[in-house]
Amino acid sequence: MASYTPVARITNMIGICGDNCLSCPRYVSTQSGSPEKWEEVKKLWVRLGLRDPAFPAQEMTCYGCKPENKCVYSELRACANERTIENCGTCQRYPCGLINAAFQKSEMFHSHAARVCTPNEIAMLKKAFFSKKQNLDRIHRKIKERK
Repeated sequence: MASYTPVARITNMIGICGDNCLSCPRYVSTQSGSPEKWEEVKKLWVRLGLRDPAFPAQEMTCYGCKPENKCVYSELRACANERTIENCGTCQRYPCGLINAAFQKSEMFHSHAARVCTPNEIAMLKKAFFSKKQNLDRIHRKIKERK
């Protein structure tokens, strides 16, 4: 019988690129199941320029970093899938050019978000998306310590 971990007990869900899924507004709204939460996230995504206002909020559901999800970092995902690694922090080549490009893209997005978001939104986005390098560095360091 397969083991089952309830969502409430998961404490760390770092995606391939280092994003923290447990802090992602899309993931959080999906877990809540609340249409109102999806609408809040949609408004934020529209303000950030990530979605068109006509985009249906319910299509923003997210269950974490999964192969069927559309990924902003498709080359990074392909590399991780080819290497059969959970995230880039577990890669022997970390940090590589692909992940460094993702870090750079995230920093540019952080600058944009700082202009259009409230301090609370920035804090949430930082935890979810703008701490990629710190998340992956921590994972990579732990793996190296085990060896």
